[in-house]
Amino acid sequence: MSKKKFIKFKEQLKQDGMVRETVKYVEHNGTKYIVDGHHRVRAAKELGMKNIPVEKVKLPFKGYESVDDLLIGGM
Repeated sequence: MSKKKFIKFKEQLKQDGMVRETVKYVEHNGTKYIVDGHHRVRAAKELGMKNIPVEKVKLPFKGYESVDDLLIGGM
């Protein structure tokens, strides 16, 4: 996402909140890996939001087929 798009995205998030969609993550060996919602998490942190709705999912998920995809950054 470009810097300009991210700024717009962050403003929209500030107005609407995080209610649209949960951030999806996979857990492996006690570590949580975000598989959908990286930009939402970054924007929420920059805005000082404390409550980010999350949802644990299982592999395969989107472009993440295996644990190896998580460890090397997926797509």
